[in-house]
Parts: sequence; structure tokens; C-alpha cells
Amino acid sequence: MRRLLVAVLILSLITFSFAGLMEDIQKRGVLRVGQDQGYMPLYGTDENGNRIGLEVDLLKKMASILGVKVQFVIVNWDGIIPALMAGKFDIIMSGMTITPERALRVDFSVPYLTVGQTVVYNRKKFSNPPTYAQLKQMKNLSISVQLGTTGEFAARRLFPHAQVLAFDSMDEAAYQVASGRVDIMVVDSIYANYVAQKYSQVGVTGELLTRENLGIAVRKGNLEFLHWINTFINWARTSGLIEELKEKWGVNAE
Repeated sequence: MRRLLVAVLILSLITFSFAGLMEDIQKRGVLRVGQDQGYMPLYGTDENGNRIGLEVDLLKKMASILGVKVQFVIVNWDGIIPALMAGKFDIIMSGMTITPERALRVDFSVPYLTVGQTVVYNRKKFSNPPTYAQLKQMKNLSISVQLGTTGEFAARRLFPHAQVLAFDSMDEAAYQVASGRVDIMVVDSIYANYVAQKYSQVGVTGELLTRENLGIAVRKGNLEFLHWINTFINWARTSGLIEELKEKWGVNAE
């Protein structure tokens, strides 16, 4: 009986802590969201300093339903999970791929988009879009990636003999290809199509090297809020909101 009472008490305390985050957000009146500098067309900053993109619009709708405003906290990608764990913001919605390694440190929502890693290449170095098989056979292949992303992980795993150069932002990594300083970039298919429109010097192979689900990350233990986020994502899918935003921002993803 004593063990049962202790178990009930612990469960009650845990349940109370689960309810805490959503209540705190609504009481505060602000949903704090961690993102890095930019990953258009999912998120970025316009010429007036305003955050824009598919995820930004989705977050504004989420905040509207919660009855709060959105505050974006911009950090470097390689420090975004530690910053969430330290309580600097409430969630990460930043084009983050759901992986088992990351899930050891944070809890993920259900996926809201499915993408894949692909190759952005310099048109002067390749007259035709190179295939993965061709690139793998190349000697002295140089690859740019964003530090700490699944693009970096895929590049190092799939091209073990290549020179992989990691940069703080996707834009920095993309510029290396556009300027001819590296041969290719390994990056999410969404950003690849965006950067091919930005730089005439680059092309996209279109060959997917991986398939990845994007999810929202929360600190461990906030199950009530995570359940609400899952409900929101499922509603955004079935209501057609995500499809509408994909069309608005030119996002080619599932």
C-alpha cells in the first residue's frame, strides 16, 4: 500500500510538471522559438529584419490558437539543442530532422514535413548533374555543409574520402559552391531548390541521398504540451494549411 501511495504521489507531481510549460507560455503571453539564422524557404529574415517563411507562418498560427505572440531566439545551429535544454526557449522549430541521437536529449513531435539530402553542384565544374555513384568515385572531392546538420552527417558517411568543410550557416556553405571554392554541397532538398534560384552558378542533382522527417523539439518531460503540438500538426495537415503554405513558399516536400 505504501508503495502504491508513493507511486501515485510521484505520478501526480509528474503530471503537474507536464502541465507547466503550456500554462507558463499562456501566462507569459509569448511562445519562445529557437531557430538558427536562416533556412529559406522554411525560415529566414527579410530586408526589414522580419522573420519569414513556411515555419514562421505555421508558428504564428500556432501562437494565435494559444493566444500568445511568437518570439524568435536566434542561435548557432550546433548549440540549439543545449540552448533548449537550458531553457532559453520553449521549442525548436528550425527544420530539424528527427534522429534517434537527438531524441536522447529532446522529445520530438510527429513530422510536419518529409525531405531528403541532395547535392548542390557548381555548374562550371560539372557540365551535367553528377550522380552519387560518379561523385563517390571522384578523387579530391570537396564538400561544404552546415555544421551539426544531417547534411554534414550524410556527407561524412556517404563520401568518406572527400574533404568536408563545415560552416556555421547554410548560406555560407552554399556560397562556397557558388564561388567555386568547393565542388558540391550536401543539404536538404528544400534549401537546395531555393539556393539554385538564388545563384545561377549552381544546380541541383535532384537525386535524394536520404529521406528525413522534420519535427518540433521540446525539452524532456513536457508531455502535455507535446501532445497539444502533435494535435496542432495533425490539424494543420488535414485542414490543408501545410499544403497551402507549401504552395505559398514554393516548398517541394512531402
